[in-house]
Amino acid sequence: MAKLCVALDVDPEKALYFVDLLSSEPVVFKVGPVLFLRGGPGIINGIKEAGREVFLDLKLHDIPNTVGGAVSVAEDMGVDYLTIHTLVGHEAMEEAVRRATRVKLIGVTLLTSHDEGYLSYLRSGFKSIREMVLHLAKTAKEIGLKGVVCSAGEVYEVKKATGLFTVVPGVRVSAHPGDQRRVSTPEEAAELGADMIVMGREIYSSRDPLKVVRYVLKSIGSKRRL
Repeated sequence: MAKLCVALDVDPEKALYFVDLLSSEPVVFKVGPVLFLRGGPGIINGIKEAGREVFLDLKLHDIPNTVGGAVSVAEDMGVDYLTIHTLVGHEAMEEAVRRATRVKLIGVTLLTSHDEGYLSYLRSGFKSIREMVLHLAKTAKEIGLKGVVCSAGEVYEVKKATGLFTVVPGVRVSAHPGDQRRVSTPEEAAELGADMIVMGREIYSSRDPLKVVRYVLKSIGSKRRL
């Protein structure tokens, strides 16, 4: 069964409210850069005190020593998952792996807000988003990261080629994509092999967030992976 990660893209007070509201459910809580800048380590502590895993989504992209230092701090805070951009390069990822003794490093391949036009922006030689994502995932595997972030459209090939833990954002119960480009439903992501799906707005903007979470957990729990 895929894990459900709830993105707490709200202010600190609301974030802790949702942690308490959903504490009975087997979910992971994601803390992004905006919430972390507003709430700091107190948000991490609040989630850990509720007995839930913390996914710190800072998408580290800096020189090797700075990336390594950030990994060490995340270790000290008890973070369970930490993201790093695979585009940061070999040396920074290698330093991150060297510093990570407990935290699971998750490599961000290409954001799900990007489409094929992004390749032109990069002046990349890759023929498709899927080809580039697969290359970055294989690199992450070789260096020693524990997982990668990719869209549902790439997850099957990534799993087949690397066996890495796969995190799939851009997941929607409804058909509206918002600011994402490469999207899927929870059922689709689970069927394709996602180990963790990430959802935010459809949960915290709902009139009944607990009902939505329980619906998603039931829907992904009943799906067999291909």
